[in-house]
Amino acid sequence: MGLALGLCLVSGASAVLMVSVPEPGSDAGSSEETSASGPMGDGVPDEGSDRRAAPENDPVAESSTGANTPSPSPSPTEEELPVLLRSVVEEVDTADGDLKVVEGEGEVMGEGPLTTFAVEIEEGLPGEDEDFSDAVEEILGDPRSWGEDGDRSFQKVDGDDADIRVLLAAPDTVDRLCAPLRTNGYVSCANGNRAIINQNRWVSGVDHFDDDLETYRIYLINHEVGHTLGHGHVNCPGDGEPAPVMQQQTLGLQGCEANGWVHP
Repeated sequence: MGLALGLCLVSGASAVLMVSVPEPGSDAGSSEETSASGPMGDGVPDEGSDRRAAPENDPVAESSTGANTPSPSPSPTEEELPVLLRSVVEEVDTADGDLKVVEGEGEVMGEGPLTTFAVEIEEGLPGEDEDFSDAVEEILGDPRSWGEDGDRSFQKVDGDDADIRVLLAAPDTVDRLCAPLRTNGYVSCANGNRAIINQNRWVSGVDHFDDDLETYRIYLINHEVGHTLGHGHVNCPGDGEPAPVMQQQTLGLQGCEANGWVHP
């Protein structure tokens, strides 16, 4: 995606690592990676706040309706849009609470040891399930993602034994699945082998990405999947540099340039 978006719970034989979470704007500490094995996310919004809605975009100026005003160009259909820009729908607070796996098995993408992933969607969310699933597959299959140089290959599956599960959910459900990490209806997280994506961030991004929703979506998937692969947070290496994908870019860029790829 500092917050290591980790915590230590012990229940029976299971253990979850917990790492303290800085407030937005605080010194994130060393740029070294931290271990990542439990709830990991993009930090916690200000205590007591609930930042479910993304900051509003600049309002679009109303045009006059005079006779000489040209007609607006028709909007492209969903099929004409790039995969990473489809299903830009309204934000929600809640959905049905039930999760469903997007069916279908994809091709093996890349070289190296195979990592399988399943895509899960909370029922009742607006948008098309296939749009999110196709976007995840396109991102993880890109050589700039986690599989470069033959480190690993990826394949989408729909079974219960997938190595990673990438999940899109409403803020209330994200808060529940990410607990005890406080996501406050705003940020995403990873918990165990689940990369849990906040639907509001997926459809609206964040203001400091300057309306570049495609880059933000790439970052969001690669960052949370990175946690499931054991990567912790890092800081911006220097002004004007591409932000490392494990930097908490949802909270700020620290002088770096927005970037979604592991190997840009």
